[in-house]
Amino acid sequence: MRIRVREKGGTNLFVPFPTGLICNRLTACIAARAASEYGVRVSPARLVRLFTALKRYKKQHPDWVLVEVHSADGDYVSVKL
Repeated sequence: MRIRVREKGGTNLFVPFPTGLICNRLTACIAARAASEYGVRVSPARLVRLFTALKRYKKQHPDWVLVEVHSADGDYVSVKL
C-alpha cells in the first residue's frame, strides 16, 4: 500500500506500507476490537478473509487506486493498494 500526499506550496509525503504488515491476523484482531468500541460488530475471522481477498486482488491488479483526491487548493492525496 502506498500513500502519497502532495501540497501545492508545501512538502510532499510518500509512505510505503507493506501489505503483509497491514493485512495480517494481529491487525485483524486489533481492528475488530477497535471497531467494537464504536458499535461495529465484526469478527477477526471475517477481517482475515477480507485481508486475504485484498492480498489476492493486489497480485492481480498491483496499482489499484483506493482513494484519489484533488482539492481546489491544488493539494493531492492518493492511496494505492
